[in-house]
Amino acid sequence: MKNTSFILFFLPLLYFSQSIRFTYNYEFVSDTLTRDVVSNETVVLDYFKKEQRSFFTGLKHIISDSTMIEDSKKGIHSFPDGSTKIRYVVEKINNGNLMYFYTTNHMPDPVLKVNDERRMKWEITNEQEKILGYLAQKATTFFAGRQWTAWFTTEISIPDGPYKFHGLPGLILKIVDETQTHSFDIISVKNQKSSYYILNENAYPKVKQIVQKDYENMPDPAELFKQKVLADGIFHSNDEKQTFIRDIDAQIEKSKIHDNNPIELYKK
Repeated sequence: MKNTSFILFFLPLLYFSQSIRFTYNYEFVSDTLTRDVVSNETVVLDYFKKEQRSFFTGLKHIISDSTMIEDSKKGIHSFPDGSTKIRYVVEKINNGNLMYFYTTNHMPDPVLKVNDERRMKWEITNEQEKILGYLAQKATTFFAGRQWTAWFTTEISIPDGPYKFHGLPGLILKIVDETQTHSFDIISVKNQKSSYYILNENAYPKVKQIVQKDYENMPDPAELFKQKVLADGIFHSNDEKQTFIRDIDAQIEKSKIHDNNPIELYKK
Protein backbone atom coordinates (compact mmCIF):
# COMPACT_ATOMS: atom_id res chain seq x y z
CA MET A 1 0.00 0.00 0.00
CA LYS A 2 2.85 2.36 0.83
CA ASN A 3 4.45 1.80 -2.59
CA THR A 4 1.13 2.48 -4.33
CA SER A 5 0.78 5.81 -2.55
CA PHE A 6 4.29 6.74 -3.63
CA ILE A 7 3.48 6.02 -7.26
CA LEU A 8 0.24 8.00 -7.16
CA PHE A 9 1.95 11.00 -5.55
CA PHE A 10 4.46 11.26 -8.38
CA LEU A 11 2.04 10.42 -11.18
CA PRO A 12 1.97 14.05 -12.46
CA LEU A 13 5.68 13.71 -13.27
CA LEU A 14 5.18 10.79 -15.65
CA TYR A 15 5.14 11.03 -19.42
CA PHE A 16 1.78 10.26 -20.98
CA SER A 17 1.48 8.80 -24.45
CA GLN A 18 -0.77 11.46 -25.95
CA SER A 19 -2.78 14.52 -24.99
CA ILE A 20 -4.89 17.28 -26.44
CA ARG A 21 -3.60 20.81 -26.03
CA PHE A 22 -6.10 23.65 -25.81
CA THR A 23 -4.39 27.02 -26.21
CA TYR A 24 -5.95 30.24 -24.93
CA ASN A 25 -5.12 33.93 -24.89
CA TYR A 26 -5.40 35.27 -21.35
CA GLU A 27 -5.98 39.02 -21.05
CA PHE A 28 -5.95 40.69 -17.67
CA VAL A 29 -5.67 44.06 -15.96
CA SER A 30 -3.34 43.98 -12.95
CA ASP A 31 -3.99 47.55 -11.82
CA THR A 32 -7.56 48.86 -11.91
CA LEU A 33 -6.17 52.39 -11.49
CA THR A 34 -4.80 52.07 -15.04
CA ARG A 35 -7.46 49.94 -16.74
CA ASP A 36 -6.16 50.84 -20.19
CA VAL A 37 -2.96 48.83 -19.49
CA VAL A 38 -3.90 45.29 -20.48
CA SER A 39 -1.51 42.36 -20.19
CA ASN A 40 -1.85 39.13 -22.11
CA GLU A 41 -0.19 35.74 -22.09
CA THR A 42 -0.62 32.54 -24.06
CA VAL A 43 -1.76 29.78 -21.70
CA VAL A 44 -2.40 26.09 -22.30
CA LEU A 45 -4.64 23.35 -20.98
CA ASP A 46 -3.16 19.90 -21.62
CA TYR A 47 -5.85 17.24 -21.29
CA PHE A 48 -5.15 13.50 -21.01
CA LYS A 49 -8.37 11.71 -21.88
CA LYS A 50 -7.44 8.21 -20.73
CA GLU A 51 -6.29 9.42 -17.30
CA GLN A 52 -9.01 12.13 -17.06
CA ARG A 53 -6.31 14.52 -15.97
CA SER A 54 -5.43 18.03 -17.09
CA PHE A 55 -2.71 20.61 -16.46
CA PHE A 56 -2.98 24.37 -16.98
CA THR A 57 -0.16 26.93 -17.02
CA GLY A 58 1.54 29.58 -19.17
CA LEU A 59 3.14 28.47 -22.43
CA LYS A 60 6.27 30.52 -21.62
CA HIS A 61 6.49 28.68 -18.31
CA ILE A 62 6.54 25.33 -20.12
CA ILE A 63 9.12 26.48 -22.67
CA SER A 64 11.33 28.08 -20.00
CA ASP A 65 11.33 24.99 -17.76
CA SER A 66 11.93 22.70 -20.75
CA THR A 67 14.88 24.82 -21.88
CA MET A 68 16.39 24.83 -18.38
CA ILE A 69 16.09 21.03 -18.14
CA GLU A 70 17.78 20.53 -21.51
CA ASP A 71 20.50 23.04 -20.61
CA SER A 72 21.19 21.26 -17.32
CA LYS A 73 21.72 17.99 -19.20
CA LYS A 74 24.48 19.79 -21.13
CA GLY A 75 26.03 21.23 -17.97
CA ILE A 76 24.67 24.71 -18.67
CA HIS A 77 23.13 26.70 -15.81
CA SER A 78 20.29 28.83 -17.17
CA PHE A 79 17.61 30.97 -15.55
CA PRO A 80 13.81 31.09 -15.91
CA ASP A 81 12.30 33.47 -18.45
CA GLY A 82 11.74 36.69 -16.54
CA SER A 83 8.92 37.77 -18.87
CA THR A 84 6.73 34.83 -17.83
CA LYS A 85 3.60 36.07 -16.08
CA ILE A 86 1.79 32.78 -15.46
CA ARG A 87 4.10 30.48 -13.49
CA TYR A 88 1.55 28.61 -11.40
CA VAL A 89 0.04 25.27 -12.44
CA VAL A 90 -3.51 24.00 -12.01
CA GLU A 91 -4.00 20.23 -12.07
CA LYS A 92 -7.44 18.64 -12.31
CA ILE A 93 -8.00 14.90 -11.80
CA ASN A 94 -11.10 12.87 -12.68
CA ASN A 95 -12.66 15.87 -14.46
CA GLY A 96 -12.18 18.19 -11.50
CA ASN A 97 -13.17 15.92 -8.62
CA LEU A 98 -9.64 16.58 -7.41
CA MET A 99 -8.01 19.94 -8.11
CA TYR A 100 -4.56 21.17 -7.11
CA PHE A 101 -2.99 24.61 -7.42
CA TYR A 102 0.84 24.61 -7.56
CA THR A 103 2.66 27.82 -6.65
CA THR A 104 5.65 28.97 -8.69
CA ASN A 105 8.58 26.58 -8.94
CA HIS A 106 11.27 29.29 -9.05
CA MET A 107 11.25 30.60 -5.48
CA PRO A 108 13.49 29.93 -2.44
CA ASP A 109 10.61 28.21 -0.64
CA PRO A 110 9.23 24.80 -1.68
CA VAL A 111 6.38 24.65 -4.16
CA LEU A 112 2.99 24.53 -2.44
CA LYS A 113 0.46 22.02 -3.75
CA VAL A 114 -2.90 23.39 -2.63
CA ASN A 115 -5.87 21.03 -2.57
CA ASP A 116 -8.74 23.25 -3.76
CA GLU A 117 -12.05 21.59 -2.89
CA ARG A 118 -14.29 24.49 -3.91
CA ARG A 119 -16.94 23.58 -6.47
CA MET A 120 -18.54 25.74 -9.16
CA LYS A 121 -22.30 26.00 -9.53
CA TRP A 122 -23.23 26.81 -13.12
CA GLU A 123 -26.39 28.30 -14.58
CA ILE A 124 -26.73 27.25 -18.23
CA THR A 125 -28.73 29.43 -20.61
CA ASN A 126 -30.08 28.80 -24.11
CA GLU A 127 -27.95 31.56 -25.65
CA GLN A 128 -25.52 30.30 -28.32
CA GLU A 129 -22.77 31.57 -30.60
CA LYS A 130 -19.99 30.22 -32.81
CA ILE A 131 -16.44 30.26 -31.45
CA LEU A 132 -13.51 28.87 -33.45
CA GLY A 133 -16.03 26.98 -35.58
CA TYR A 134 -17.68 25.30 -32.59
CA LEU A 135 -21.26 25.91 -31.48
CA ALA A 136 -20.97 27.30 -27.97
CA GLN A 137 -23.54 27.82 -25.23
CA LYS A 138 -23.58 30.45 -22.49
CA ALA A 139 -23.28 29.67 -18.77
CA THR A 140 -22.56 31.74 -15.66
CA THR A 141 -21.05 31.11 -12.25
CA PHE A 142 -19.78 32.99 -9.18
CA PHE A 143 -16.31 31.93 -8.06
CA ALA A 144 -13.80 33.45 -5.61
CA GLY A 145 -15.42 36.87 -5.57
CA ARG A 146 -16.13 37.25 -9.28
CA GLN A 147 -19.12 36.68 -11.52
CA TRP A 148 -18.04 34.80 -14.66
CA THR A 149 -19.68 34.25 -18.04
CA ALA A 150 -18.49 31.21 -19.98
CA TRP A 151 -19.12 29.82 -23.44
CA PHE A 152 -18.74 26.04 -23.68
CA THR A 153 -19.20 23.49 -26.45
CA THR A 154 -20.63 20.00 -26.20
CA GLU A 155 -18.88 19.28 -29.52
CA ILE A 156 -15.79 18.74 -27.34
CA SER A 157 -17.22 16.60 -24.54
CA ILE A 158 -14.56 17.43 -21.96
CA PRO A 159 -15.91 19.11 -18.80
CA ASP A 160 -12.82 21.28 -18.40
CA GLY A 161 -11.52 24.75 -19.14
CA PRO A 162 -8.73 27.26 -18.49
CA TYR A 163 -7.46 27.98 -14.98
CA LYS A 164 -9.66 26.24 -12.37
CA PHE A 165 -12.86 26.40 -14.40
CA HIS A 166 -14.59 23.06 -14.99
CA GLY A 167 -17.87 21.23 -14.49
CA LEU A 168 -19.83 22.13 -17.62
CA PRO A 169 -20.99 19.42 -20.10
CA GLY A 170 -18.29 20.44 -22.58
CA LEU A 171 -15.07 22.37 -23.00
CA ILE A 172 -15.02 26.06 -22.03
CA LEU A 173 -13.92 28.03 -25.10
CA LYS A 174 -14.26 31.50 -23.64
CA ILE A 175 -14.77 32.91 -20.15
CA VAL A 176 -14.75 36.50 -18.90
CA ASP A 177 -15.52 38.13 -15.55
CA GLU A 178 -18.17 40.82 -15.21
CA THR A 179 -15.60 43.62 -14.82
CA GLN A 180 -14.04 42.69 -18.19
CA THR A 181 -10.59 42.65 -16.56
CA HIS A 182 -9.93 38.89 -16.82
CA SER A 183 -10.73 36.82 -19.90
CA PHE A 184 -9.66 33.58 -21.58
CA ASP A 185 -10.29 33.04 -25.31
CA ILE A 186 -9.45 29.82 -27.11
CA ILE A 187 -6.88 30.05 -29.90
CA SER A 188 -6.36 26.46 -31.03
CA VAL A 189 -7.16 22.79 -30.39
CA LYS A 190 -4.39 20.33 -31.28
CA ASN A 191 -3.29 16.79 -30.55
CA GLN A 192 -0.19 17.16 -28.42
CA LYS A 193 2.76 14.82 -28.87
CA SER A 194 5.66 16.27 -26.93
CA SER A 195 8.70 14.96 -25.07
CA TYR A 196 8.07 17.52 -22.30
CA TYR A 197 5.09 17.90 -20.03
CA ILE A 198 4.12 20.22 -17.20
CA LEU A 199 5.48 19.42 -13.70
CA ASN A 200 8.69 17.75 -14.89
CA GLU A 201 10.98 20.44 -13.45
CA ASN A 202 12.92 19.10 -10.46
CA ALA A 203 11.36 21.49 -7.91
CA TYR A 204 8.02 19.68 -8.00
CA PRO A 205 9.03 16.41 -6.25
CA LYS A 206 9.71 18.57 -3.17
CA VAL A 207 6.20 20.03 -3.05
CA LYS A 208 4.52 20.74 0.26
CA GLN A 209 0.86 19.71 0.09
CA ILE A 210 -1.63 21.84 2.02
CA VAL A 211 -5.39 22.35 2.05
CA GLN A 212 -7.17 25.44 0.76
CA LYS A 213 -7.98 26.67 4.26
CA ASP A 214 -4.28 26.80 5.19
CA TYR A 215 -3.51 28.60 1.93
CA GLU A 216 -6.19 31.20 2.69
CA ASN A 217 -4.47 32.08 5.97
CA MET A 218 -0.94 32.36 4.60
CA PRO A 219 0.71 35.80 4.76
CA ASP A 220 1.78 37.69 1.66
CA PRO A 221 4.81 36.05 -0.09
CA ALA A 222 6.75 39.32 0.04
CA GLU A 223 6.14 39.51 3.78
CA LEU A 224 7.36 35.92 4.15
CA PHE A 225 10.50 36.83 2.18
CA LYS A 226 11.08 39.81 4.46
CA GLN A 227 10.75 37.64 7.57
CA LYS A 228 13.11 35.01 6.15
CA VAL A 229 15.83 37.54 5.30
CA LEU A 230 15.53 39.19 8.72
CA ALA A 231 15.72 35.81 10.45
CA ASP A 232 18.85 34.83 8.49
CA GLY A 233 20.67 37.91 9.83
CA ILE A 234 22.81 38.48 6.72
CA PHE A 235 23.21 42.24 7.22
CA HIS A 236 26.63 43.80 7.81
CA SER A 237 25.24 46.80 9.71
CA ASN A 238 22.07 48.11 11.26
CA ASP A 239 21.85 50.79 8.55
CA GLU A 240 21.90 48.06 5.90
CA LYS A 241 19.13 46.23 7.74
CA GLN A 242 16.98 49.35 8.06
CA THR A 243 17.48 50.14 4.35
CA PHE A 244 16.30 46.65 3.44
CA ILE A 245 13.21 47.00 5.67
CA ARG A 246 12.31 50.37 4.12
CA ASP A 247 12.78 49.06 0.55
CA ILE A 248 10.83 45.83 1.03
CA ASP A 249 8.00 47.64 2.89
CA ALA A 250 7.78 50.14 0.01
CA GLN A 251 7.57 47.26 -2.48
CA ILE A 252 4.84 45.56 -0.46
CA GLU A 253 2.85 48.78 -0.24
CA LYS A 254 3.28 49.47 -3.96
CA SER A 255 2.10 45.95 -4.75
CA LYS A 256 -1.00 46.43 -2.61
CA ILE A 257 -1.83 49.64 -4.48
CA HIS A 258 -1.04 48.65 -8.07
CA ASP A 259 -1.28 44.84 -8.15
CA ASN A 260 -4.85 45.12 -6.94
CA ASN A 261 -6.83 42.92 -9.30
CA PRO A 262 -6.00 39.22 -8.84
CA ILE A 263 -8.06 36.61 -10.65
CA GLU A 264 -9.40 35.50 -7.26
CA LEU A 265 -10.58 38.42 -5.17
CA TYR A 266 -10.68 36.11 -2.19
CA LYS A 267 -9.54 32.54 -1.67
CA LYS A 268 -12.65 31.17 0.02
